[in-house]
Amino acid sequence: MRAELITIGDELLFGQTIDTNAAFIGEKFAEAGVELAFHTTVGDRADDLIGAIGLAMNRVDFVLTTGGLGPTHDDITKKVLCKFFKRQLVFHEDILKSLEKRYSDLGIAMPPVNQNQALLPQGAKFIENKIGSALGLIFEERDKILIAVPGVPAEMEAMVTDSIVPMLLQKTAGQVIVHRKLRTTGIMESAIFEKVKDIIDEKSPIKVAFLPSYKGVDIRLTVRADNRAKAESALNEMTEKYKERIGKFIFGYDNDELPAIIGYLLNEKKLTLAVAESCTGGLLGKTITDIPGSSAYFKGGIISYANELKINLLSVPPIAIEAHGAVSSETARFMAEGIREKCGADIGVSITGVAGPTGGTPEKPVGLVYIGLASDKNTITKEFRFKSNRATTRVRSTYAALDMIRKHLLEIE
Repeated sequence: MRAELITIGDELLFGQTIDTNAAFIGEKFAEAGVELAFHTTVGDRADDLIGAIGLAMNRVDFVLTTGGLGPTHDDITKKVLCKFFKRQLVFHEDILKSLEKRYSDLGIAMPPVNQNQALLPQGAKFIENKIGSALGLIFEERDKILIAVPGVPAEMEAMVTDSIVPMLLQKTAGQVIVHRKLRTTGIMESAIFEKVKDIIDEKSPIKVAFLPSYKGVDIRLTVRADNRAKAESALNEMTEKYKERIGKFIFGYDNDELPAIIGYLLNEKKLTLAVAESCTGGLLGKTITDIPGSSAYFKGGIISYANELKINLLSVPPIAIEAHGAVSSETARFMAEGIREKCGADIGVSITGVAGPTGGTPEKPVGLVYIGLASDKNTITKEFRFKSNRATTRVRSTYAALDMIRKHLLEIE
């Protein structure tokens, strides 16, 4: 079964409201074995919405609309659906009484405009709204289904989970669409492709997509199967093939986050960490401490933006800065060793670089970053050249440092 989502509201097109509903709906549809093939956003214009509904009903089996079911003048969905399906609005006294009781139970007088919520399209089936006042509407015509639900996330989520997904599961006979993300770091999308291109088969039931970001590249594997057990088995087999080729770059799966993986590894090995930051301005420490329980392994950090702090707090020799500069492998090395000793940590990590947009030179351009890692075994430094803006360079530097920590803990070369 193929589906289309139509999200309705000027606020979505104007950028005043972020559409978080689509991600939730896409995930739930996949669980029900329904392919979300299209997502259309329409403003509060009746003609535009009628056109979008007509197009959707012609090209998919199931249409879900969100928004526009409220009682005010700009909530146009009910009227548009009546026009499209050639239905009349019918007054339902039982629904009005139920609304009045709900308001009465809350000790609130129901606004007169809410009486409009009892006017519903003739012949439509209803979905109970356990949270708000707008009912969901179900239309079935010519083997096609259209369901309209409120745009309020909590109301939409309850209807989709409790009513729509069970209905779809009956129609798809238990089929599922299952996704798995292989989360990688420290390798570019093109480099991944070169390593795995021989196992990517467009005719395979497992579809592959690369999802790059400044934090790393996710590889999404998608399979449709008769049940979840078969889907998981197929995904497990394919995952093993990817691990054979790019295993050292895979840090986790699905919703795993690199900072949490670092925390798990540090806890497992009973090791502690401290950081010295310059161009990232505390972002590395902030990212590490975003994880609950990080106090068990994170000692602390120093933001040594000025050279005198590098010298006075981290024991970076002045001659090192004079000879090589603050942005250098040598300074990164001393910073990592200094913070490790200063905080009494097992591992010390440093970041120094030119985040930009100014401050670069031909020898040391904007985006040049050095990261150091000191342990009881040795101290290593790595040079990175990020061709990006200031904010992005800081994020990429932070995640490059996290990847160095991960590889150190796993003894990956």
